Amino acid sequence: MEWREIEKQLRQKPLDRRSMLKALGSVGLGVAVMSATRGRAFAADQVSVYTWTTYNDPKLFPDYLKKHGTPNVSFFGDTDEAFSKLAGGYKVDIAHPCADDMARWRKSGMIKAFDEAKLAHVQDFWPEIQKLPATVDEAGKRWFIPFDWGNTSILYRRDKVEIKGDPSWSLLFTDDRYKGQISSYDSGPPNVEIAAAILGFPDIFDVSDEQLKECAKLLRHQRDNVRFYWSDQSTAEQGLASGELVAAYAWNDAVARLKKQGLPVAYMNPKEGMRTWVCGLVLMKDVAHEDLAYDFINAFTSPEAGKYLVEALGTGHANKKAFDLVDPKVLDSLGISNPSEMMGRTVFLRAVPEDRRKKYVSLFNTIKAGG
Repeated sequence: MEWREIEKQLRQKPLDRRSMLKALGSVGLGVAVMSATRGRAFAADQVSVYTWTTYNDPKLFPDYLKKHGTPNVSFFGDTDEAFSKLAGGYKVDIAHPCADDMARWRKSGMIKAFDEAKLAHVQDFWPEIQKLPATVDEAGKRWFIPFDWGNTSILYRRDKVEIKGDPSWSLLFTDDRYKGQISSYDSGPPNVEIAAAILGFPDIFDVSDEQLKECAKLLRHQRDNVRFYWSDQSTAEQGLASGELVAAYAWNDAVARLKKQGLPVAYMNPKEGMRTWVCGLVLMKDVAHEDLAYDFINAFTSPEAGKYLVEALGTGHANKKAFDLVDPKVLDSLGISNPSEMMGRTVFLRAVPEDRRKKYVSLFNTIKAGG
């Protein structure tokens, strides 16, 4: 990819964090480039925030900006990178990991619990994400503030796909009517987990070796049916737009973009559940600007910030009051018009034990290669 094309991508609005990283990674550049392009040195008297790309937009923390000016923001590519860099001594006040990784973050000793009396909006968060596993301890202390969340499901063409019976993830695995016209994400763990959900296994994040053998049968069926596995979601979007694909594994933001093009698409609520990720903020144990950190967190989790997050980035926000500020048509286009109903059926992502994760990855790669 040439720099001219990268520049075009970096200027697009909205630009999700995955697309940003894809553009930079295509020429071998890390997210450090993003910090270098800001053209200013970090201020010693400002809060420092370590987050995903695009989350330095001032409209995401307007109240903080009014009170204190521009915070120091640096970026990571994924939470493994963030964890490793912080464990190695990188100093910030706030970091932005995801709920499914919180057991590891708490065990590391790098973060500390919040003083809930200093949090302005917790009582307005969606109750379904208030106390996700490992985010609140046995004593009721909160270690994680949810901020953004989103879904994974099947995005399909209503004019080309007929749903028979209950909507199901099996459309991307065993429905031979659409052989050669479907696409899934090029990653082992989610595909194994979804196969396990279709098979009704009780814990899709910790599948036994015998259960993996059953998952393998579905994964081979999927391999024979997919047109391609995608690593860049725009590839799937283009396939759906052209008619090359009729259904694909996708995130919320793809739904909105294709509906804006006038395409007759729908976002499935499968009987096995959508997949929902939740990311948020943690307070570092050696925080240098604690009062500023709480001001930033309160600004980040305000309804006004949430409205902008939903409308500009196509991502759900922790504060349910934000949804009252967003046009219902926008929420519907993202498939999040009724979050409580959706979350009642969703599967919240959580960490897969490392030994299991390696087996998920190995199985998927072996099957994808023809095994």
